[in-house]
Amino acid sequence: MASTLRTRLFLFCSLVLLPTLAATQDPVVPKGPDKEVAEQIVLLKDVVADKKMARDAEGVAAIDKLLMKFKAGVEAKDQTAIVKALDGVLTGGKQRPSNKTEIYVGAAQALGYCGAEGAKVLKEAYLNKSRFPEKPEWVPFREHVLKNLGRTKDESMVKFLLNEAVRNHQSALAAAGGEALGNFEESKDVLRKEIVGDLMKHYGELAEKESQIGSNIDSQNAQNRLAALQDKWNGTLAKLTRQNFATFREWQAWHNKHKGQPW
Repeated sequence: MASTLRTRLFLFCSLVLLPTLAATQDPVVPKGPDKEVAEQIVLLKDVVADKKMARDAEGVAAIDKLLMKFKAGVEAKDQTAIVKALDGVLTGGKQRPSNKTEIYVGAAQALGYCGAEGAKVLKEAYLNKSRFPEKPEWVPFREHVLKNLGRTKDESMVKFLLNEAVRNHQSALAAAGGEALGNFEESKDVLRKEIVGDLMKHYGELAEKESQIGSNIDSQNAQNRLAALQDKWNGTLAKLTRQNFATFREWQAWHNKHKGQPW
């Protein structure tokens, strides 16, 4: 009788528990290079090199396929090759005009899923002022780069993103930098508190200047900047603190009480 019970228990574990465990395991990365990855990289290089810039839609499709491959799991050499190909989109070929950046946007978005290696490429692209100049028409694309830099979750980029958030004179880019920092919601307390502390300091300075509205041009500028930043920064503060407030005064009251406590 005991033997029968043990047999039934073994069968139960085999049929129920083992499939559950298997479902939680990471996907098996295939050994050896992926032929389709190589093909799409060749296609992408051809698109980038097209001086007439007539094949960018094909390039976007190739980027989508490479990203799917990357997410599904490929060997390390293929991962490196994919990141290098995406880097080539941003740095190679004839420069696309600011109103036709679809292939750049696709590359930046894909790099956002490529971890630290993707972060390195995105930062270099953002700092490449000759390729993507600090002009109003390029702000939307530069916003996109910052947001995807945050998506990589590369903690070595936090100081760079904080600097853009609190110091960039373009309010849209400051907002994007602040929004990007919301991707570090699973980081340790010490890093989350550093981000929140720096954002709160600048947030408070703007709120103070805005409260003097009507007295000088600085007050008006602060009001305009807050209008661009507030929703994005509130969203990031909410992610990092697990709280939800709408104004600086509310955030300040909570922060003063809890900044020394575990989050």
